[in-house]
Amino acid sequence: MADHREPSEQPHQRPPERTGAADAPEPIDAEVVEEHPAERSPARPGEAPGGPPGQSASGQGPTGPGQPYAGEDTDAHREYQQFLEFQRFREMRRQYGDAPPVPDGAPVTRRPWYRRALRPLRFKPVRWLLYLLVLLLVLAYLYDSTFGGGGGSGSNGASPGGTESRSAMLQRSPTAAVRTVYDELANRPESVCLLFDSGARRSFAAVHGAESCGAAALRLNERITDETTYKNPDIARDAARRVGDRAKLSSCDLTVRGGPRLGEFGLRQQQSSGGWEINGYAAADCDD
Repeated sequence: MADHREPSEQPHQRPPERTGAADAPEPIDAEVVEEHPAERSPARPGEAPGGPPGQSASGQGPTGPGQPYAGEDTDAHREYQQFLEFQRFREMRRQYGDAPPVPDGAPVTRRPWYRRALRPLRFKPVRWLLYLLVLLLVLAYLYDSTFGGGGGSGSNGASPGGTESRSAMLQRSPTAAVRTVYDELANRPESVCLLFDSGARRSFAAVHGAESCGAAALRLNERITDETTYKNPDIARDAARRVGDRAKLSSCDLTVRGGPRLGEFGLRQQQSSGGWEINGYAAADCDD
């Protein structure tokens, strides 16, 4: 009976087996190509491209996940060198400030002496002390120029002050010289003796019963009741009897109020300064 099935429906018939060397299958020389090549991850730094994972570029063996590769060692070394440079920079900044360090072997130049001397002036307390010292010196100079020195007595009771102070107090006329004696007794009795020479100082002290000219001046000052009136006595124009560079003036020719009347003055004009100096003194016997 004939088989009417399609060829594809017919059962697969195995070919007859061959025996012998002649029947062995021949090897086929063909290259196997992958239809879908496996996607590979990009090579990590330090790994050889195309090599197995973990293989370094130098071929010195794999680098495990816990071991740093060559690139990491290079970066760490560079960062460490930069840190050392920064430490050296901070140390030089601390030692030299903003000025560049002096290279080794270069000669060290010192600052001029005047700059080293002015270095303390950068501090405000030092400047204030300097200002105070200058102010005290100016005040002392003004006091000496105005009052003719200190309050102590020199030889024969005269106040110290030197030739300069005496010359500054000497007046240009005999009348002005006697009026200055009354003025000094009222305001500054310690300097009145600068108007006298050495002989007149001794005479002034003897007439007023004192051991020195300065002591006599202080004693007369205690008897003054009105300083303003006493220091400006009324003196007539012809009260001074002048002959050449010498003159005489008696307190009897003066109108004195507010204190004791003084004696008779002998005066002499100095050639160097032109001022009138009292070179004699005697008691005056006035009618009043």
